[in-house]
Amino acid sequence: MTRICPGLIPQACQDLFAKMDESALRFSSLATHNGRVSLLDLTQLLPLIEQGADLQFLTTLLSPAEARLFAGFKYPKRRIEWLGGRLAAKHCLCALDAVGQKTSAFYRDYALLPDAHGRPALDAPEVRGLSIPAISISHSRGYAAALVTATRTCGIDIQLITEQLANVQERFASADELALLHQLPAPLTRLGIIWTAKEAVKKCLLSDQSTFFGTIRMTEVSYAPKEATWKVCCQITGQARITAAVRIAEFEDYLVACTLGERYA
Repeated sequence: MTRICPGLIPQACQDLFAKMDESALRFSSLATHNGRVSLLDLTQLLPLIEQGADLQFLTTLLSPAEARLFAGFKYPKRRIEWLGGRLAAKHCLCALDAVGQKTSAFYRDYALLPDAHGRPALDAPEVRGLSIPAISISHSRGYAAALVTATRTCGIDIQLITEQLANVQERFASADELALLHQLPAPLTRLGIIWTAKEAVKKCLLSDQSTFFGTIRMTEVSYAPKEATWKVCCQITGQARITAAVRIAEFEDYLVACTLGERYA
């Protein structure tokens, strides 16, 4: 899993990386064979960045450019979410890479820096002879989630299921979309599936647009009991035949949605 030699990871940090290994296995069905997903528990990360030795280790996993960005963040929420997202994304890269390095240099040599639209973009050598992998990062109240894929683009969204979804329901969910999820007994879960699916598609295919809920329509939903995932078809209105398949899983009180930009089939 992680390409850091266990002996190099401080004892206090080992559980953080072990839990990311577990999440990569748990959510492997969301990314299919072309990508990797990792979740990082920010409540585990918080005490680590408050300790000098542990924070020093974690910042050695950043590239020089990333370390400069991190040092400039003043707000605690921004610091922990940004660092958690980068660590989760680099954890995914380890699983995607075939070089087999066993030191923290692997993490440090790969810089995830914002592109023109604010998305994390990888500045790194080619992986497995393919193009530079695409990366997407999301946060929601206590978790950072990352998706890395060898395909051209991708999108991930993690969302805590709360009453706030009902408060803004008219912004993103139509009656027809809700009807597709009539078999689900929990109204907030229905809303969460629509929300996360559209957020993932936006990050994947509409990152240059500020408003997007009105241009993405959910048209089909199916459930795979063996994998415990929903597969959702989203269509981008106004663009004929453009559809995207989104896979969504539920854990605790969260939903995680991933799309690799592939057509729904």
